[in-house]
Amino acid sequence: MKSMEQTITTARISLDAMPLHRDVRLPVDYSGRLIAESVLRRLFTENDVPTQGCAVGAEMFDGGRRWRIALDTDLRWSDGNPLRAEDVVEAADHALTSRSNSAALFLGDTAAGNDVPVRALRADTVEFRFGRPVAFAPALLSLPAFAPLRRGPDGVGAPALGDYTVADWDTDAVVLDRRPELRHADALDSLRFEHVPLAAEAVRLFRSGELDATSPTGFGVAEVTELTAHPGAVRQPVDIFGSLDLGRRAPRPWLRSAAARRGVSAVLDRARLETVTAGLAEPWRWPSIEALGEGAPDAIPSEEGAQPEEGAQRRAGEVGPIEIAYSAFDPNAEIAEEVAAQLRAALGAEVVTRQLSFDAYVKASATRDFCLLYSLTTPAFSHPAGSLSDWRSTGRAARRSGLADPVLDAALDAAESCPEPGEAARLWARASDRWCALLPKIPLVRVRAWYLRGRRLSGLTVSRAGLMCLGAG
Repeated sequence: MKSMEQTITTARISLDAMPLHRDVRLPVDYSGRLIAESVLRRLFTENDVPTQGCAVGAEMFDGGRRWRIALDTDLRWSDGNPLRAEDVVEAADHALTSRSNSAALFLGDTAAGNDVPVRALRADTVEFRFGRPVAFAPALLSLPAFAPLRRGPDGVGAPALGDYTVADWDTDAVVLDRRPELRHADALDSLRFEHVPLAAEAVRLFRSGELDATSPTGFGVAEVTELTAHPGAVRQPVDIFGSLDLGRRAPRPWLRSAAARRGVSAVLDRARLETVTAGLAEPWRWPSIEALGEGAPDAIPSEEGAQPEEGAQRRAGEVGPIEIAYSAFDPNAEIAEEVAAQLRAALGAEVVTRQLSFDAYVKASATRDFCLLYSLTTPAFSHPAGSLSDWRSTGRAARRSGLADPVLDAALDAAESCPEPGEAARLWARASDRWCALLPKIPLVRVRAWYLRGRRLSGLTVSRAGLMCLGAG
């Protein structure tokens, strides 16, 4: 621990948007996830290694309907209390009552049947009961929603199990203090996440030494072009995907016909999207293909014997005007404008774009009151189920899109219940194939994170999920 005479060291990191709310266990946006990663100690890591996080073991019963999780009860909260199974029960109850999508999707049926979905068996053991077989529970339980919870003041001052506690949270910044017992000579004492909405301003502050790092998202084409050779610049792909969502005002033929949606997808040149964003996005068709391996179709002809472009034009008919809405962050405008130009040329229809404030974008996403929406999404957790399970008929994604497909439901049932990795990969590929055949939304790109890091955060990296990992430096 540092002596009183030593200077408190604070790293300053930019956020291109403040978190939408202060519940770090239920982050609904990227900024919220960055804060949660530093404050929480999840049951399992994103790579699903049971010996990491605060769980030290996992045992499956009843074909995956029950899981018993052993906890590291040597861990202590920032208020000095030891970790106990009741803290995990409290977190699960909070997730269900707060309408966490993943908690409702996997535990909701159990709770609705008047069974207790999560209970403490001993001080160091907690049991999860699912409404259907869940062979991938360690991956599911890596979500922030299931991180152990001790009640405290909302946002600021709540006991923490991670390295940092929330010391301050206002309209422009979130300050995290390292727990005193974890401080040492090489550690940062504090992290200050500051709202810097303009990427150019974040670059200026970094160059002047007022920021130690920038958010992994938020840079535009101008900044990337300027920073390509900068020694502090880091670029890497992350599992954040850009897609076209179809809302209530989308052309009727596209909403009624999966073949029409596939035809529209086939006319889009995704390599151009990489070009117009200066590499901030890379071409992408099926979000789960990398996790699933071989099997997801690369392109599906729109009609038997017809070229996809011909099928799209034939089915498009009088579909204009088409509006593509997008949130006011870089490089969304470049992507939306390029997609609009391609659809205009391919369909001969009027296609326009409209920029939305972030609040308006979130509202549109919830109400589906749009024609087409360019949106960014990330898998709920790092397993194929994190992308696909929400598309079963009872999932929120399926309900919002009006999708109810018994074939996909059956494919998900088979995949979710299979504990053998090789066979499970084949079954998940089958479920992915079915999702691709239905194509309820049109995947376009995968994001490449660009960020700046200075000397004090030279060990900072970004995980595949796009979360910051503070290494030594």
